[in-house]
Order: sequence, then C-alpha cells, then structure tokens
Amino acid sequence: MTLITPGAEEARSDELVSSMQASLTDMRQQFEAFTRKAEAGEELKETEVNSQIAALKRLVVNLQGMENKLDDFRQARTGIAQNGYAFDLDLARAEVRCALGRLRTCGSAGAVSE
Repeated sequence: MTLITPGAEEARSDELVSSMQASLTDMRQQFEAFTRKAEAGEELKETEVNSQIAALKRLVVNLQGMENKLDDFRQARTGIAQNGYAFDLDLARAEVRCALGRLRTCGSAGAVSE
C-alpha cells in the first residue's frame, strides 16, 4: 500500500504558486515598460507587440494549468484523514490483484476470486 502525506503535495503547491507569482511579477514589469514606451510615443515594432501577446498567452495557459493542479490537490486533500494521512485505495487494490495473480500462478490452485 502507498501512504499519501499532505506535506509533499503542499510543498509542490507552494512551489507552483511561488513560480507563478514570479512569472506574473516579471510579466507585469515587462508590460509596464512596454506601456511607458507606447505612452512616450516611441514606435513599437510589430514583432515586439506580437512577442508580448504570445508571452501573455503562454502565461494564461500556465496559470490555467496551475489552477487545475491546485484543484486536483484540493480534491485529493479532502480524502486525507484528520491525522494527516490517507491510503491510496486504488493502488492497494491493484497490489492485491497482483498478489492474487502471483498466488494463482505459483500454486496452480485454479480460480481465486477477485
């Protein structure tokens, strides 16, 4: 059986949040510089505009992915017991089936119930 601990998932979530916060800060600084250039009347190159738009799209996709991962974490977290641990019953079921299969093979006992 596999034991799921909340600490590992929380650490991963914290890492994702920190990474996305850094990306957002960087993106905001880039857009502020971009906006200042536009307001100052500087000529903006089409490639520069397109690159900023592409970066924004990538960031939005990354944010959506992170949001999905955090939702998955929250759903998994609800299955964690009050003392902070839970059993992965799907994996345990698979391990039991494998053990039964090995018993069938080794013992040639015929049918063993699932």
